[in-house]
Amino acid sequence: MAYVFYGKDRFRAREALDALVRAIDADPSGEGLAENTTRVDGASARPADLLSLCQTIPFLGSKRLVIVEGLLARFETAGRGRRGAPRRGRAADLGDWTQFVEALPGLPETTVLVFLEGEVAAKNPFLAALPKGTKAQEFKPMPQGELAAWIIQRAPTYGLVLQPRATAALAALAGNDLQVLDSELRKLAAYAGGDTVSEEDVRSLVSLARTPSVFAMADAVIEGRAQDAAALLQRLLADGEAPQYLLTMIARQYRLLLLTKELLDRRVRPAEISARLGVQNFAMQRLLQQAPAHTLERLQRAYRRILEADLSIKRGIYDDETALQLLVVELALPREGSAGGRATPRSGGPGYSRPPGGRGPARSAPARG
Repeated sequence: MAYVFYGKDRFRAREALDALVRAIDADPSGEGLAENTTRVDGASARPADLLSLCQTIPFLGSKRLVIVEGLLARFETAGRGRRGAPRRGRAADLGDWTQFVEALPGLPETTVLVFLEGEVAAKNPFLAALPKGTKAQEFKPMPQGELAAWIIQRAPTYGLVLQPRATAALAALAGNDLQVLDSELRKLAAYAGGDTVSEEDVRSLVSLARTPSVFAMADAVIEGRAQDAAALLQRLLADGEAPQYLLTMIARQYRLLLLTKELLDRRVRPAEISARLGVQNFAMQRLLQQAPAHTLERLQRAYRRILEADLSIKRGIYDDETALQLLVVELALPREGSAGGRATPRSGGPGYSRPPGGRGPARSAPARG
């Protein structure tokens, strides 16, 4: 029997492999599996050697498990035409591996062959050429809306109890990388020691402990989480991200949010909004979640404030890093009297048309030639 576990979600692909191993071990006929399990590096494997291994009868057992990792990736380029368009898989595309694939239906019943892969094209020649009966399963990234349920189901494995808001915060901060989420659950379990974990615990242990993301920073600004936004911004700057790039990404997120809000107000369906904006999956879900918390006027003011920050840099009023820091604080910091306690940027406020008292303009760059 041959299996293919592949996809961008490598975490669930490996869990599928682990489940298969447990199923074979639980079967009385799987006795001696540990001594008859072989892992093969697909990047350097040779077809004749791999076929010989698959045809070998298990020693003191009734099953042989052969796990090949990274073989299909070798055929990704071969599966595309001159202009990068996927081609239909053909035996001729496989070269020396053609005979190997043709021999698969005749493998001994005692052999369990598993191909473990990352993301591969749907028309990967090797995948397309595998014989009928091969059990192939693709693992796509988990939709954002399913993460909370996954966390709730996974947490008890580590003796972890999360408050509902802590679960939501963890899903938002860690995103849909299940490997990262699983690691954070282990960390939180070690920290909690059996106590219930709060949203504050999650934000203090997770948001600053993982590699900062430009999108996580932009989300923190949009959602009015000033402390998270400022901390993530400082880490991104310390890691060498260019202030102008970060400003551009904030502008992009607000532009998409503004357009999403306008389309929602016009009762355009989410699927059509996704198509119009060219934004899909998790990113689109985040926009749909964030838009109802803002008024159209507030988003328009915020977008104008971003443009003013950019002008303040070009006019030499502030250097780019200072202008960016001021902008992030102003957009994310809640203002008294604003709806929901969120920031309500004021167009034409201090810091952009002219420097506030006590602060001089940014130093001009030396004149060129």
